[in-house]
Amino acid sequence: MRIKLFNNPAFSGIFLIIATIFTLTNCTKDNSLKKPYPCPDGSCDATFVIDTIQNKGSYIDNTNTWHIKYSGLNYFRILGEADTLNRKYVINGIPLIETGYDSNYFYIPRNITWTYPVYSFLGLFSNNNLSKAIPFGNKTYTIVQLTDIYYIENLAGYQINKKFHYEHPAASTMLQTYSKYDYQPTQQMVFFKEMIGDEAQVYIRVRWNSDFGPTVEKIYTLKIKFEA
Repeated sequence: MRIKLFNNPAFSGIFLIIATIFTLTNCTKDNSLKKPYPCPDGSCDATFVIDTIQNKGSYIDNTNTWHIKYSGLNYFRILGEADTLNRKYVINGIPLIETGYDSNYFYIPRNITWTYPVYSFLGLFSNNNLSKAIPFGNKTYTIVQLTDIYYIENLAGYQINKKFHYEHPAASTMLQTYSKYDYQPTQQMVFFKEMIGDEAQVYIRVRWNSDFGPTVEKIYTLKIKFEA
């Protein structure tokens, strides 16, 4: 005798119960795999200051502008403090956090300096500053034309020269300097005596959980004045 189980009312009830339990179990499993917010307190943030021990007498005024005093060592230091990550995003003791630096201040060593009035993090690309005219003596050049002749430096520490490929997919990632896997990022930037009297803005982008899963990204700006 062959029994048709799916026509058996008792079996149908049991099957429905098992199917329901299986569905609920799967839902619970899916929820448990949901990745948490990168920072444990639900809010990722960071602070950045100028190292006033390295450049004695430096201070921040009531307009949030840093006055950096020349120390004679031709550089100043930015100190950072970033919120810690959820343990899920610390791999073998290494936090997946990335800090990138950029600025609106460019210079050709011992020759000329300039800043862009409208700028942001990676501003050469996002604000199309590659095509903006730069006064140079009695002529004007774009940054692309200048790099045919000179090496251009950014205050943040990266360099652009005639070998730089602007159309390369990774070009924008090269127009910044980095501090990675560190809750207390530190960055040194040049300060030559010829810069005294100049002003600049430093842009700092922090990415919490920079490698996988939910990422929080914030950009901070330091306004600075170079002083004797």
